[in-house]
Amino acid sequence: MNPNNRLSSAFVRDHADAAARVLEGFAPEDVASFLATVKPVTAAQVIMHFTPGFAASCVQCTETTVAGRIFAGLPAENQIMLLRQLDRDKRESLLDTLKPDLAASLQKLLPYSEGTAGALMETLLVTIPEGLSIRDAVKRVKRIRRGMKFYVYVTNAEGQLSGVLTLHELINSQPASLVSDVMHKHVLSLSPEQPVQSVIDNAYWQEYYALPVTDENNVLLGVIRQKSVRRLQEHMIKHDAVSDGLGTFITVGELFSRAAAFLLTTLIATGASPPRQNTRD
Repeated sequence: MNPNNRLSSAFVRDHADAAARVLEGFAPEDVASFLATVKPVTAAQVIMHFTPGFAASCVQCTETTVAGRIFAGLPAENQIMLLRQLDRDKRESLLDTLKPDLAASLQKLLPYSEGTAGALMETLLVTIPEGLSIRDAVKRVKRIRRGMKFYVYVTNAEGQLSGVLTLHELINSQPASLVSDVMHKHVLSLSPEQPVQSVIDNAYWQEYYALPVTDENNVLLGVIRQKSVRRLQEHMIKHDAVSDGLGTFITVGELFSRAAAFLLTTLIATGASPPRQNTRD
């Protein structure tokens, strides 16, 4: 049976979750053909509600140009989840359809295992060198089009995290001051190898919108957003008894992947950034 006989484009657009449940009853190649007939943004919404394996099978069957348009509409965590499950040729051809900066950021995430902080982070974030004046730092930040801008991370010449300040603090500091004199120097960060459960349990989410992720040499790798972690936590609590269909419970990493496939939004960053409202050193 063809999905076109069961679902209208309007229904798929307005009820992506329900449409996904219906479509998972069809063969991946038929679903791929159907999703090619709807708007890419609608197809992306549906794919986010598929289980990871089925989503990957559908993308694998989709013509690369079409798949690229759909893929570009997915949140970062869904993109990286799919890339990990595609075969090498499909993965590389899909990355070639993306903007270079996005493709590069996803390539950086692929080595990190599912279920770790590294797999949750986004690498498109706002960084400035510590030697800049506030005036020059503001000019630089204004030119940055992508990435989370609530926190501005400060790095040294080696890319190591040396400080952080909020965008509000940056804009309202004296233009002639140096970034290094204004930034918060004591920054908490997460390790990319940390289990996802320890990221969720981190007490600093009570205070910060995002935390940076750094390697063993304190080189800034990316950031994980608080709102993304909270959505994941809520989903995991709601589905803490999810089975993989074979009677065995899924691992934390698999649970994250499945949770991410159902979420309608995004994830990302790490570190002891300044508090949301009242900053402190």
